[in-house]
Amino acid sequence: MKRSVLVAGLAMATVLVSLGAAQPAQAATSTKVVRYGPFTIPAGTNTDPGMIHNKLMFGVARPCIDCHVTAFTPDLVYSDGTRANMDTGPMLHHMVLTSQWRRDATCGNNWLGLAGERLFASGNERTAIAFPAGYGYRVRYYDSWNLLVDLMNHSTSSKTVYVQVTYTIRPSWESVKPLKPAWLDIDECGDSEYSIPAGYSDTHWNWQVNVPGKVVAMLGHVHGHGIAVEATNASQGGASICKSVATLDPMDPHNVLSMSTCTRDALAVVKSGETVRLHSMYNSPHPADDVMGIMLAYINPS
Repeated sequence: MKRSVLVAGLAMATVLVSLGAAQPAQAATSTKVVRYGPFTIPAGTNTDPGMIHNKLMFGVARPCIDCHVTAFTPDLVYSDGTRANMDTGPMLHHMVLTSQWRRDATCGNNWLGLAGERLFASGNERTAIAFPAGYGYRVRYYDSWNLLVDLMNHSTSSKTVYVQVTYTIRPSWESVKPLKPAWLDIDECGDSEYSIPAGYSDTHWNWQVNVPGKVVAMLGHVHGHGIAVEATNASQGGASICKSVATLDPMDPHNVLSMSTCTRDALAVVKSGETVRLHSMYNSPHPADDVMGIMLAYINPS
């Protein structure tokens, strides 16, 4: 009898372990797809594309009322969900999401800061970013988001499109380390455009760190003929924090296909008052006055 009870007890213990009774709980993640629009881009010509230029929309949809965003995946789509890209005319020149009631890290004292904290952005390369496990961007019930869109149309007929973002989210009650975005830009607090000469160029801009902490994610943005953007810590001997490298279309180097990202816990630790130097590198066959060099850093404040 004792033997049978012991065997039964061991069997029950085995079942409990197999059911995960002694295993840690997994994070409750989910995805939410949000479409912004519609936007009808005017028809263009072979030399002059149609445009919706820097349209600012206030109070746009958020992926949740109260949660942590752990990943952003941007896109430009037609109403049926198919991708809208330059092969059919439209181009996502850029989109920027801001949180109205939060102070922007690098332009909070500038007119640009009136739109709030710049929390995510993309160009036509549509770079996705997923934060390391345990980190997220907090969305609270009282937040209000804005969207800036700049769209082009290389087709000779008008096109109606939507900016689409797929968010990965976790519930607000879960323990997630907060992230503060810091926008680094060669033309900081301006229209983000600057000039380059023909040939190779490496243009710099310095950020005096006012958001100290662990940098856990970075993504970059350049235009055609761009090589890369890189953030280095000039106060620590020029140590690289992240280099976001461009992949250009071999058939058309004006078209950026993708940008690499950096994610790790932690890419670097930056201290208040240190100098982070942004490098924007191009190799263009001709001068240009409308290129960009941008990096968005996500920092867990110390």
